[in-house]
Amino acid sequence: MDLKCKKMDCKYNDRCACISKGIKVARNCECATFEKSNKIVEEQRQDISRDMFETAPDIHPFRHNRSMSIECGAECLFNKDGLCKANGISVMNGKNAGVCITNIEP
Repeated sequence: MDLKCKKMDCKYNDRCACISKGIKVARNCECATFEKSNKIVEEQRQDISRDMFETAPDIHPFRHNRSMSIECGAECLFNKDGLCKANGISVMNGKNAGVCITNIEP
């Protein structure tokens, strides 16, 4: 399972890869495992007067984790008995938590 995450202020985000042992995707496709990080995110400290263009975050290389468990409460094509069976998912920055964008309605 490869889990990409753009929720930069999550404590489980390691250069856009999730390092949690498992996550839970809620019925509304939000990541219920999200926990706010105490560290300051580099993107939030960017000096706009010095840097005219937005910089992309460092991205961790492909990380396949066979033991990653994703509980899923969403109505999704990949949801099999409450577990995600996709080869990998992407979580984007949402209002409060991350949002699974791999969701495909059956």
